[in-house]
Amino acid sequence: MVACIAVFPRMETPKHLSPNPTDLIDWMNGEGLLDLEWDFPEDGDLVAAGLTPTVVSNLVPAVEEEYGVVLVSSDLSPANLATPKTLATLISSRKK
Repeated sequence: MVACIAVFPRMETPKHLSPNPTDLIDWMNGEGLLDLEWDFPEDGDLVAAGLTPTVVSNLVPAVEEEYGVVLVSSDLSPANLATPKTLATLISSRKK
């Protein structure tokens, strides 16, 4: 008997439509971007939790890849990056 291997074209993973803040917290932890407690609040201070410029430089391409958006430098304001809720709102506003 000969073994057969089926060849399928690579399926594109669909991008999340829009993250909710809790899913965004879990995703950032899973990606190793931040180490947030499991009960980190949706309106918790991300800067106090370790969101440094270095983390932001890693966060931007990860968000763009995961959620299929393009972020520009004006998007990276302290107000947009303040909490999981404001970051989720930013990502949702960039969805086309």
